[in-house]
Amino acid sequence: MRIAKYLFLLLLLISGTISVFVATKDGNYTVEKTKIIDVPKDIVFKYVSDSKNWDNINPWKNEVTKINHIENVDGEKILQNISINNIESEMELSFKDTLNKKTAVTWTKKGTLNFKDKFLGLINRGTHHNFDKMFELGLSNLNAILTSEVNSFSIKDIAFVDRDTIFYIQRPLSCKAEELPAKIKAVLPKLNQLLKSTNTPSNGSPFIIYHSRDTIKNTITFSVAVPTKQKVFTTPESDIYTGQTNPFQAVKATLTGNYMHKKEALSKIFAFMEKNRLEQSPLHKEIEIIPVNSLNSNSAAKWTTEIYIPVRPKKLTIKVKTVKKDSINTVIDSYFNKEKKTS
Repeated sequence: MRIAKYLFLLLLLISGTISVFVATKDGNYTVEKTKIIDVPKDIVFKYVSDSKNWDNINPWKNEVTKINHIENVDGEKILQNISINNIESEMELSFKDTLNKKTAVTWTKKGTLNFKDKFLGLINRGTHHNFDKMFELGLSNLNAILTSEVNSFSIKDIAFVDRDTIFYIQRPLSCKAEELPAKIKAVLPKLNQLLKSTNTPSNGSPFIIYHSRDTIKNTITFSVAVPTKQKVFTTPESDIYTGQTNPFQAVKATLTGNYMHKKEALSKIFAFMEKNRLEQSPLHKEIEIIPVNSLNSNSAAKWTTEIYIPVRPKKLTIKVKTVKKDSINTVIDSYFNKEKKTS
C-alpha cells in the first residue's frame, strides 16, 4: 500500500513537473515549407490567387474548410484567412523566381500554441506537425497540377480551309497580351446574357477576332464574339456590336492545352504557309474559335483553340472579283479611332 502511495506521489510529481515545463514553454511558433514549382512565377501566382482553384490544391480535403479572405500583395504574396473545422488560420504564400524559370513557393503560418498543442509538440504531434505535413501535401499538389496544365499540349489539324460567312455579336477590347484569358472569361457571360434576353440562339462556339497588335507596348485590340444564325442589331449606346465576315480562305491549326502555347501553333501554321507558298491576307482578320475555354473547363490542359490565319486566295488563270473587306473592319476600326480621340 505504501509503495502504491509512493508511486502515486511520484507520478503526481512528474506530471506537475511536465505541466510546469509545458506551461512555461514558448507558445509562439512558425511553420514554413518551401517547394520549387516547375513553371514560371506569373503562372503559379495567377493560379493560386484564383480562389476557384483552391479545391485542386487544398490539402485539407477531408476536413471542413472555407476560404474567408484572400489578398494579393503586389504579385509577390498571397495572404489567406481559412477556416479549418471552424478554426480560423492566417497563412501566407510567397513566390520567388528562380534562375531556370521555375518558382520557389513558400507557405507560412505563424501562431500561438495552447497548452494541449504545447504538450503534443513534445511528441511531435499537434498544430505545428499537422501544418508542416499539410503544407508539403498542398505544394506537391500544386506542382503536379501546374506541371500537367502547362506542359501538356498538342497541335494538330494543320490544313488549308475555306471559311463561310459568319454573323455574330461582339465586344471590342484592348489589353495586355497576358490579360486576354481573363478578359474573355469576363466578357463571354455578358454576350451570352444578351442573346438569352433577346431569345436569340447562338450558332456555334465563341471566338476571338484580332484587330491589331502593339508589340512595343505588348497590347492587343480584339473582339470577343459569339456567332448567331442571322444578323443581330444592337442599340447605338450599347458597347456590344453586330458583325459579319465574308467568306475567306485560311490555314487552320487546333491547339489543345494552355493558351500560352499559341506561339508554337503559330510557328507551325507559318511553316505550313511557307511550304505551300501561301501569303497572309490583309483583307480579313485572324480569328480563334474557343469551344473549350476557361468558362466550361477548369483544366487549362483541356482548353481547345482553333486558330485561323487568313491567306490570299490561290491564284487562278481567270479573273476573279476582289473579295470585299470584312464589314467588321469599318465598324470596329472606327470604334478604336474614337477611343483614341477621347483618351
